[in-house]
Amino acid sequence: MPPEEIQLLADTVKIGFPVIGTIVGTLIGGVSTYLLTRLNHRHDASKELTKRRFELLIQTANDVTEFEHLVGSYATEVSNKIQGLTGALNFEEARTNIYTKNQPLRRARMSLKVLGLKEAEANLEKYVEVTRELIRYGPNLSKERASELAKQIVIGPVEFYESLAKEVSPT
Repeated sequence: MPPEEIQLLADTVKIGFPVIGTIVGTLIGGVSTYLLTRLNHRHDASKELTKRRFELLIQTANDVTEFEHLVGSYATEVSNKIQGLTGALNFEEARTNIYTKNQPLRRARMSLKVLGLKEAEANLEKYVEVTRELIRYGPNLSKERASELAKQIVIGPVEFYESLAKEVSPT
């Protein structure tokens, strides 16, 4: 081999290997950066989803609490009316509120459906079913039945809140 070819080979090795190493290093760095960024993005998306789910669960609980307050006020006024007492609230106002301010209950139902919480949804419906008799018959109920319904309503949807607590607690 003539000295020119040996020199060419030596120059190729001197220049080629560092260039190949740089290219391979760049590829490894680029692939690892891509994979780490993708993994971080998935983790951040999962955290955001968990945070939004938690916020929706808390909003649902607040919505049910608002409805519970409306029904509790109405139950108190029904009981007062049946017993011939004058309440702190106006019976007609409490009755109107039940029919016109029930959006929180609708939001809570929708949220439970979106979240797919069948148990919580069933427990909420059991509570709503108790309130329906009071709303439907109101002051036409007997004293005993009104008292019984008022006790159930005052206790509130305990099973509903317990089923929501299962979703909120870390597992």
